[in-house]
Amino acid sequence: MRWDGAVTFGDYWLGYTGKTDQTAAHAHVAIQLCIGLRYDITVEFGNHTLSAPGVLIGPSVDHRSLPNADRVAFLYFYPDAPLGRALKALLDESGKAAVSPDIVDCVRQAANFDEVVAALELKLVPPDSFDPRLSNALHLLRQDWAGIGAVSRAASAVGLSSPRLRFFATHQMGVPLSQWIIWRKLERACHALAHDASLSDAAIAGGFADQAHLTRMMRRMVGMSPSRVAVVLRNTSDSFKNQQF
Repeated sequence: MRWDGAVTFGDYWLGYTGKTDQTAAHAHVAIQLCIGLRYDITVEFGNHTLSAPGVLIGPSVDHRSLPNADRVAFLYFYPDAPLGRALKALLDESGKAAVSPDIVDCVRQAANFDEVVAALELKLVPPDSFDPRLSNALHLLRQDWAGIGAVSRAASAVGLSSPRLRFFATHQMGVPLSQWIIWRKLERACHALAHDASLSDAAIAGGFADQAHLTRMMRRMVGMSPSRVAVVLRNTSDSFKNQQF
């Protein structure tokens, strides 16, 4: 990859390439693949650090990336996506892993993130075993996510109770459905920030109660404030700016 300091969003993933700044410890719903484009990358997990050409981080695992003077590639995959589930299967019991050289090569040899995702899908994705009711419910929640009763409406539409839908989500994605919804809200807020929205307007676009709520969730799941995230996103790729949510 030759481009630098930009973010690209796909349907079920997002990618960043550039230099790393130290983040606060945080945890998110995504499965995160961290690759040093030339040298090892170091991720801190509490009192333990892992240095390798590539590090895989599972959902809800507290971590922070340490500063790296060289360029890195970070990819975040939704846990309901086939590739996200395939990568999740590579994690150890603590929710992290050093990745194999062939996965590192998939990233280092690609020209862009679309090529990375295609190569990883070809290499890793097994026959789909995701419960179709959960898939359909998540699709509905992408369209109808705001306000009270969204989960109940999605559950009813696919023939499940709300508690059963939440159970399927936690069991098959590895994260609570409520956290998946917050991650989607953050994505919408980031889309607004990339288009120069104010922090308060971005909070409204994401469906957060207010700017303070957005800030708390951003720090918890991204390890940075919305204002810092906005600086990165405003140098983002056209693929994200043109994407519809």
